[in-house]
Amino acid sequence: MTVLHQKTKQNMGYMRLMIKYVIFCVIVLLIVTIILSRYISVNNTAQINNVLSLMSEKVNTSFEMMTDYIIEAADLMSARNEFSYEDSYDELQQTLQNMPYFSIGILDMEGNVYGSAGEQTDMEKQDLIDAANHTDTIYISEPYRSSVTGDNMITIFAPIYQNDVRAGSIFVTYYLETIQNLAYTNILSDETAVFLMNPYSGNFVNCSQDGGNPPGTWSNIRLIKNEIVCYRGYDYDTWISNMKSNKTDNIINFRQNDTAYTQAYIHITGMENWCLVIRMPITELSNTMQQYIISVAIGAALLILATMFLAATLYRREHDKSENLQMLSNADPLTKVMNRRGFTNTMKKMFSDKASLGKCVYMFLDIDLFKHINDQYGHETGDYVLCTVSEILTDTFQETGIVARVGGDEFNIFIYQPLSKEDLNELLNTLQIKCNAITLPDQVPLPVSFSAGLSVFPKDAKNLKDLMNCADQALYYVKNNGRKNHFWYEDLQKQT
Repeated sequence: MTVLHQKTKQNMGYMRLMIKYVIFCVIVLLIVTIILSRYISVNNTAQINNVLSLMSEKVNTSFEMMTDYIIEAADLMSARNEFSYEDSYDELQQTLQNMPYFSIGILDMEGNVYGSAGEQTDMEKQDLIDAANHTDTIYISEPYRSSVTGDNMITIFAPIYQNDVRAGSIFVTYYLETIQNLAYTNILSDETAVFLMNPYSGNFVNCSQDGGNPPGTWSNIRLIKNEIVCYRGYDYDTWISNMKSNKTDNIINFRQNDTAYTQAYIHITGMENWCLVIRMPITELSNTMQQYIISVAIGAALLILATMFLAATLYRREHDKSENLQMLSNADPLTKVMNRRGFTNTMKKMFSDKASLGKCVYMFLDIDLFKHINDQYGHETGDYVLCTVSEILTDTFQETGIVARVGGDEFNIFIYQPLSKEDLNELLNTLQIKCNAITLPDQVPLPVSFSAGLSVFPKDAKNLKDLMNCADQALYYVKNNGRKNHFWYEDLQKQT
């Protein structure tokens, strides 16, 4: 009896331990389920916003390149001593073969359009003439359907001056498809839809294949609103209102045609009142995470180990995804150096603690006559030059500074290691020699030069904005005095 009693007591002890373990596993499972369910919601929001951010950056960068080109063209016309609308229009037509736009032309102050057939009618119909001629800066039209081709278009205007008097505008018309293609990527599933939407009119344009509606199809939210059933806590009118005021609450969950969706927006810098909208099935966002939860529930015996493994896997995956997205958003896709966004954020962080900065040099650098390289040799050669110059700059300053491409042919270099003015002068002269020795892949020489302006912190300026302005003034001095050189802001001050 004693042995039996001991065995029974021992078995009861094991049973109680097992029950406690099962209860513990159930509690842990419930806690993990709750935590992961909340994490799914946060992950869904972060994922859709990360995709939106990448798409909008592509669109906004494209608008920057478009506006930079038309501003440059308008400045060249404004600088001429003699200006003729007809001659200037004929000259502009010669650029059509090498450029990605549909048409280019001139608008005078009387409302006459020097452009292709039908553009006068389109501009009058869309009230673009008066809007463009009464805007002192860049004016970008809303999307409209061309009466000539039937395609969706946008038109960008830049003012032309003669002797400080407004003479008209130069305009460039692009297919909206150019923006649509930038706003969509093949990595998205067929169930994911991308739109350009105007919350004030309710109009939206498909950028992706949405059911039976091909890219470029126009519609209005009022036509489909009755099909949308929002989940508790969400309201479509409130979401539209948030879009108008650009609030951070940019997510809405709803059901349409028996499918649950998450939809979010982000404003586009170049198109006033228009937003980039992405709609993704909730299951597409959540399925992977739900599979992890199911895996956790397979057995109580492996619950703790499985939870730890899954947590580590999820953390690593999200960490890598975040790092990859951060790298993509901060790097120039062509040259692989830092882009404007990454450089600006880095500078703000460094100058938030100016006391830790010693003597630093800020440099603006532009490739001379880069547009002529593109026009004469083509954009593939232009891209090769940009990549080669980026490699030269990176090799030169990788130990002493930060290199970024902030525009078409514009580079910013921040040199934070103490180098003397004489050393930097010698270094920049060597850079000119290296750029002048650039050859194309087929061994054809293509001499390249650059213009650069430099300012010194804290000698020339004690904050980032003034430091950039000083370097910019020095750069323009070089451009106005023959290019192919560099100049220091302090030397510029000595001349005034």
